[in-house]
Amino acid sequence: MKKILNLCFEIEFYLKVAFFCTLFQQLFYWILHDTELNFVSQVILYWLVGSTSFYGIGLFIEKVIKKNDKLKQKFNIRTKKVKKQVFPSFKIKGFIFGEIKAFIAALIIISLASETHRGNSLPLNISWFLMRIFLADFCFYISHWLLHRKFLQKIHFKHHEFRDTSSFVAGYKSLPEYVIVTLTDLLPIFIFGYDINQLCAWSLIGNAYNLEGHSSLSIFFIPSNFHDLHHTCFKGNYGIQGFWDRVFNTLNTPIKKSGIMFPAAYLEKRWLYKKYKS
Repeated sequence: MKKILNLCFEIEFYLKVAFFCTLFQQLFYWILHDTELNFVSQVILYWLVGSTSFYGIGLFIEKVIKKNDKLKQKFNIRTKKVKKQVFPSFKIKGFIFGEIKAFIAALIIISLASETHRGNSLPLNISWFLMRIFLADFCFYISHWLLHRKFLQKIHFKHHEFRDTSSFVAGYKSLPEYVIVTLTDLLPIFIFGYDINQLCAWSLIGNAYNLEGHSSLSIFFIPSNFHDLHHTCFKGNYGIQGFWDRVFNTLNTPIKKSGIMFPAAYLEKRWLYKKYKS
C-alpha cells in the first residue's frame, strides 16, 4: 500500500503539470489559431512567454506570498533549518545577459526543431504533456546527477551557493550548466518536434513549478520539500520530483504536504492514521 501511495504521489505531480499545460495550450491555441506566425514572431513569442512568466511568477512568490506571514507559514515546507542568506540583487548587466541567453536558446530551439501542428485535441495534448514531463524528469535526473559528479561539480557549485533558497535561485546557474540543463530539458522537443502553443504552455508551467520548487514553499505544484532537501543536503533528489530517484535509489525521503492541492499525500496521511489506530 505504501508503494502504491508513493507512486500516486508522483503521478499526481505529472498529472497536474500535464493538465495545466494543456489548459494553457488551449488558451494559446484560442488566441493564436487564426494568426500566421513566421520564424521571427515564434522566437519572440516563445522568449517573451518564458521571460515574463519567470519574473512575474517569481516576483509574486517573493513579494506577495513570502511578504504575507500567514501565507508564508501556511505554505512553508522547510523542515531543516539553515543559515539565512542574502540573495543577489537584480542588476541591469545580469538581467540583460540572462535575457540574451534566453533569446539565443529560443532562437536555437525554433531553428533546429521541426514544427509539428498537433491541433487542439484534449486527449492528444494531455497525452503529449504527460509524455513530456515524464521524459523531462528523466533527462533532468541524468543531467543533474552528472552535475554532482566530481568532474562536473564545479559547473554546478554556483547554483548551490544557496542553501537558504529563493525562487530566483532557479535561474542562478553558471553558463555551462545553463546550456547542459536547457539542452537536456528540451531533448524531447528536438526528437518529436514542437507545436508553438504547446511550447509556450510548457515554458509557463515549467517556470511555475521550477520557481515554486526553489522557494521552500509548497503552494500548488510542489507537494513536498523534495528539492529543498537537495539544496540543504547537496545529494540525492536529483529529479524534478521523486519518481526517478525511487527507480535509481537516490531518494532523500521528503516530507509530504497534504491538503486539497495534494490529495495523494492526504490519503497517505489518512491511511497511516487508520493503520496506527488499528
